[in-house]
Amino acid sequence: MIPACTRFIERNFSKSNFLVNLYGLYYKSIVRNEVKLANIKNSDKVLCIGGGPIPSTAIEVVKQTDASVHVIDMDRKAVEYARNVVKRLGLDQKIVVDQARGEEVDISPYNVIHVALQVTPKDKVLNHIWSNCKMGDRIIVRMPKKGLRHFYSNVTEGFINRYSHYIKFSSPRLNANTLDKILLMVKG
Repeated sequence: MIPACTRFIERNFSKSNFLVNLYGLYYKSIVRNEVKLANIKNSDKVLCIGGGPIPSTAIEVVKQTDASVHVIDMDRKAVEYARNVVKRLGLDQKIVVDQARGEEVDISPYNVIHVALQVTPKDKVLNHIWSNCKMGDRIIVRMPKKGLRHFYSNVTEGFINRYSHYIKFSSPRLNANTLDKILLMVKG
């Protein structure tokens, strides 16, 4: 229900630069926390899995770090809307948007991989990333608040326990109504 509402809002807001920028305010401090947690620099190659019709995370990563960002989403219409947003904002030299599935995408060109809250199936995506990432790669995963977990695909306790020595959590002190924690995994 929440992912469907988010998709509906983003599709409608994506048609207006004013509404895209207004919507992006929600993500500004969240991404600032993630940039700091993962130490994202302008030399990093970032993959955002699950960009939606408004790729706000990618937009903020570029604004805050000037890193190059590749956004993927499995929804063809979301990709179409996102490409239009990126082009209208003049960010098409820094952000590329493609249709792909997180559990199948080639992650070898990237050293930072961001997994959105709405990504599903999250465990399959994370297992694919972990199996194929390089030493030192950073994986950022947004975790929903406890009361909202049944609305999202979640990281299982088994996954967290299996890789616990590679995981760091950050509890953002934000006004993010849906997020509980940010998970950072660093392959080492």
